[in-house]
Amino acid sequence: MEKTSKHITVFLEEAVELLSPAHDQTLLDATFGGGGHSRLILEKSAPTGKVVALDRDGGAAIYATELEREFTDRFTFHHLSYDRVDELAIEFDGALFDLGFSSDQLEVAGRGFTFMKDEPLDLRFDARSGQTASQLLSQASPDRLVRIFQEYAEDRHAKSLARKILDTRRRQPIRTTSDFVAIVGTSNPAVLAPLFQALRIEVNDELSTLKRGLAVTLDCLKPGGRLVVISFHSLEDKIVKEFMRSNMEPITKKPISPSDEERHRNSRSRSAKLRGAIKSKE
Repeated sequence: MEKTSKHITVFLEEAVELLSPAHDQTLLDATFGGGGHSRLILEKSAPTGKVVALDRDGGAAIYATELEREFTDRFTFHHLSYDRVDELAIEFDGALFDLGFSSDQLEVAGRGFTFMKDEPLDLRFDARSGQTASQLLSQASPDRLVRIFQEYAEDRHAKSLARKILDTRRRQPIRTTSDFVAIVGTSNPAVLAPLFQALRIEVNDELSTLKRGLAVTLDCLKPGGRLVVISFHSLEDKIVKEFMRSNMEPITKKPISPSDEERHRNSRSRSAKLRGAIKSKE
């Protein structure tokens, strides 16, 4: 069954322009999501350019169906985390990472990606393995809880929140998004959004996965191949910046920020940063 993504792709034209796809290339879309970047790369690399798309979230496969039908011999999708791309044994001419959270995931019931619904507090991208956010909050040490909310959410009340979590779990399970919202004690999205993001980052080990993924992808790039990354969190951008400066030839001296028009059209783009680099030919 085909399904159309409702996700608004950030830096659609800009990221693909940095990638510079050509008709004789094989390109990696490391974070397929709703397929916006993949489609444009396929169009720009016509008639023979190929795209290999990955996504850690198996739910993204439903959006790949149309591209598989439309670009039969040029597009393939794999339910695979980008830090395992070497398992495909493919050499790429370029790779694109969009580290943003897809709007489509908010609509998938029962995973807890939005505090606007009362759902099981899961937050895993790949439901096949790993600890849920509910399990994390029920088992994590006080120090780990403080670290999560201080480092990833930059929350000034991280210690107080950790104490509330510990007090609550002694009395009752923390199973749902509403349970966690009640512990935080506010419905203010400006407070809740960073806290949910922090839990999601920890549950999915996103920063360590990014570090591994960049290194593995670089090994899979041909000399002269391009790496383009869109990040949405300051810690992500720091990892990307340091990796590109240490291992590649940056083609963006400073990160590219969204235009005023894009910010207005898509509020999720406000924190986005776009960087690109080239693998040395030596």
